[in-house]
Amino acid sequence: MANRAEAYDFSYFEDISSNGAVIDDYALEQPQIEEQPERKVVELPRRQERQREKQETRKKLRRNTTAIVKCMLAILLVGGVSAAALVSEVQLAEINEEISATKNDLEEAQSLEVQLTMQAAQKMTDAQVEQYAVEELGMGKLSSSQVVYLHVTQQDKGTVVQETGGGSWFERMWAAVKGWFA
Repeated sequence: MANRAEAYDFSYFEDISSNGAVIDDYALEQPQIEEQPERKVVELPRRQERQREKQETRKKLRRNTTAIVKCMLAILLVGGVSAAALVSEVQLAEINEEISATKNDLEEAQSLEVQLTMQAAQKMTDAQVEQYAVEELGMGKLSSSQVVYLHVTQQDKGTVVQETGGGSWFERMWAAVKGWFA
């Protein structure tokens, strides 16, 4: 491409006077520079700057340490809660294992009870018990000749023959009260 200035010709935007000279607006409007009073700058001694820098770094360090401490506490709290949840889950699993072991023991004991009941029922039936009582023990069924009826028309009374020792006055009084109601 050829270097053409036509694309960048800014002369179309410049103010041209009647004689063809370019008017420079900036030159016409020269700002007046005010003189400012001289500022007095006090430089701090190096020691004060170092102390200020140390104080700033201490503040930053304190902020950082408090943030670190807060983060550590949050991590410890989350870790503690997680550990507690884990321990409770382990305990729950152990208790569930104990429950299922106890259920198995109960089922085995119930099964053993049924077996023993059946064995006892097979060993001695009512007929076998009756036969054993008649043959071995000489027992028999109840007959009417074995029944004796007693008729009591009077009340029985008993008397104490033995005299009791004097005892204490409370025992004698108690005996007298018992005698009134006997």
